[in-house]
Amino acid sequence: MSNRKPTICRLNLRISPDEQNQIKYFVATYPDKWTSANEFVRTAIENYIVFLNRDYHLPAPQQERVNQLVDAMIVLSGRVGALEEVLTSSFGELMRVTRGDSYLLDYCNGEDGEL
Repeated sequence: MSNRKPTICRLNLRISPDEQNQIKYFVATYPDKWTSANEFVRTAIENYIVFLNRDYHLPAPQQERVNQLVDAMIVLSGRVGALEEVLTSSFGELMRVTRGDSYLLDYCNGEDGEL
């Protein structure tokens, strides 16, 4: 008797009739990719593990688009920060004008007090 470990293990799997029909459909539609339902399920399991590990590779156009979206988000973040500064500054100046402490009111000191 040999002490070699088996390279393939058997697994019993329960699936719905719809899932079984889908597996049969894809095996029949793509015979060059899968020769049996077992091979299809093994490939599906491998792909799902790769997906969960986030170890998949994106094609070049998709990767370029993702990079473009990341760059756009960085630019947008900078613009939102600048807008926040302008809004904060404007609101602060409006509060100072309301209190009468603003440098904008010093411009009208010699006149009748109207802006």
